[in-house]
Amino acid sequence: MGSYELQHDRRKPSIAIIGVYPPPLGGISVHIKRLCHILTERDIPFVVVDGSGEPKPSGQEEFPIIRVPTGEIERWCLRYAFRRNERIVFNHFLRWKVRFFLSLLKLKGVRVVHTVHSYRSAEQFSALERLMIRLTGRLSDHFIAVTEEVKDRLLHVGVPEHKISVIPAFIPPDASESSDELVPDEVWSFFGRHEQVIVANGGIGNMFNGADLYGADLCVEAFIRLAREHPGLGCVYGITHVVDETGLGKLQRRLEEAGVAERFLWVHEQMPLYPLLRRADLFVRPTASDGDALSIREALYAGTPVVTSDVVKRPSGVITFRNRDLEDFTAKCRAALLSAKETPPQAAEPQSAASDQAAYVEQVIRILLNV
Repeated sequence: MGSYELQHDRRKPSIAIIGVYPPPLGGISVHIKRLCHILTERDIPFVVVDGSGEPKPSGQEEFPIIRVPTGEIERWCLRYAFRRNERIVFNHFLRWKVRFFLSLLKLKGVRVVHTVHSYRSAEQFSALERLMIRLTGRLSDHFIAVTEEVKDRLLHVGVPEHKISVIPAFIPPDASESSDELVPDEVWSFFGRHEQVIVANGGIGNMFNGADLYGADLCVEAFIRLAREHPGLGCVYGITHVVDETGLGKLQRRLEEAGVAERFLWVHEQMPLYPLLRRADLFVRPTASDGDALSIREALYAGTPVVTSDVVKRPSGVITFRNRDLEDFTAKCRAALLSAKETPPQAAEPQSAASDQAAYVEQVIRILLNV
């Protein structure tokens, strides 16, 4: 599990950030990584509790990281309540039992804040679970909802409105994530061989209500149709994790049967998405359920067109299609690629975007420090 020792400075409250840390590179893990860099710049002491269950390179970061297997995170949180704690707990785990165990720290005077990155509308709770959620809402100091929809769902389960703030989770990438050198050479070679490139990313094998959560199947089927019309089109799919190897094999065989396997690149290596988004002609996110997707905001920040499902309210500037509707998805991608060819998109105004996001980050830090 790992051990650590923080130098507790009474003038600078220490923070325990509980969630996931790269690798793998996902929306929440990247958000936490960028937040850690900001806290480091501000000389605010913190420790990261990484419940991803993924092995990490030794000496990866200069700040303490505690490794906890994903299946043991609830037990770790319960034990944490009986140890010396940081003065602030900032939780990013989505499971209510984790939130509940951490909220008990309020009884010891610890400030407890949760960021809710997504909320599955289909969740059903027993009477005991509903009681646990209400207690979590009463005990915790604050909830950061990444969208208004997430806020509405928190209100529905009994979290007091005065304890909820809506703050998008996107923190712009810094120079350490923007270099082309962070991307495998084979990816850039692939870009060089194609006139236009679609970029997507996500897991393989996750299911939601019987559908592929990340929509990798939709990416494959839409690409097959578009590739027949556009011989210079390629697609790069960054795999964040694989739950079902069999499912990945089926997708690969489907591309082979259609004769376009060489034009669809599956990338297993962990790499930042932003360098790809700056060169992509289109970013797609056909998810069956979602929150405030970091990758969508990153694509908009890079000036790349986005086609995504309509399962949640999306940021302005994206093109949405009817969830799980292959024909609508394909049509929207076709139109976006044509538009991108005729009128190259412009990246967001850096100064304006940076200013807006600085205000969001400042708001988060004020909530954490209670100032």
